Amino acid sequence: MFFEILCAIEEDTAYNEVAKPTHVQHFTRLSYDKMMNHFDELEQKGMIHRVSGLVAITAKGKKFVEQYDQLINLIESAGL
Repeated sequence: MFFEILCAIEEDTAYNEVAKPTHVQHFTRLSYDKMMNHFDELEQKGMIHRVSGLVAITAKGKKFVEQYDQLINLIESAGL
């Protein structure tokens, strides 16, 4: 689920430097409570940063998305 949340934040920040939690919630189809719990975990892990009720992805979060995407592509190319 972290991957989907981080991707949603990246997509929303394509136009702004920060994402609105409601946009992330809509993209991921999570309940607000679950999403906020995930935000807490992601913030503790240093993958996102929250400011004034908005959320931004950190360099560590971007690296996670890139590496996860590479792993998925490798698995798919291997036919697993």
